[in-house]
Amino acid sequence: MSQLKKMISFALLALLVALSTMPAYAGQVLVVGTEFANVFERNPSGEFTGLGADIVRMLARQNGDEVKFEIYPWARAQWMVENEQAHILIGPYKTPEREAKYVFAKRAFYRDVMALYIRKGSDVSWDGNYASLHGPRLGVINGWVYGSQFESQRSTIKPVVANTLTNGLNMLIAKRVDFLATNMRNTEAIIKTMGISNEMQMIEPFMDMQDGYLAYCKNASCENLRLRYDELYEQLRDGGALQLMARRLGVRLPP
Repeated sequence: MSQLKKMISFALLALLVALSTMPAYAGQVLVVGTEFANVFERNPSGEFTGLGADIVRMLARQNGDEVKFEIYPWARAQWMVENEQAHILIGPYKTPEREAKYVFAKRAFYRDVMALYIRKGSDVSWDGNYASLHGPRLGVINGWVYGSQFESQRSTIKPVVANTLTNGLNMLIAKRVDFLATNMRNTEAIIKTMGISNEMQMIEPFMDMQDGYLAYCKNASCENLRLRYDELYEQLRDGGALQLMARRLGVRLPP
């Protein structure tokens, strides 16, 4: 075989390998995320629900795309979009570190209240001063961000990290932490599911507000998809359908 034929054969083989490990980019959109109450969930019948899923489903229908949803651990879902193994990540808050990994939609589609939870009857308190969190044991959820004020002091606060929100709530019940930093939307839903409403208390002032987005992988196909979905999202928002969807699910919208 000539050298040229060998080079062509090698190039074709490399292309086939690459195509076999990448999602299709011809109207087939792979959307990933983790369980976010009322934003991205899977019900017992296997249907993907929540505001994020409903929005993407509607945008895909308008664009003539076939959409596939998958739920993974949060770190895995983020890795997939960063490494172009999926097109869209549902729900991340925007940070400079994440903006280096994927491209965020023009507009956020939900807003979370970040707050501290304590055990009912606990004598700990919080006045909004982050310096006061340096002593008590503060629990946080792995992979979550809590706003610029907290993140700037994370290394000095040295929080205790829980793998999941459920684990974090169990740590609070077991008195392994004094506070749990989380968001109200997820936490109220899980507290109800766990049947521990009488044991948990959210305290004020709030830590921060965080807006959640759709985020896209960083390649030309994803960028074209983002531009089109941003355009369709504005139509959804201006027409009032988004507000009705959010109200039905009890999700707070950004202004």
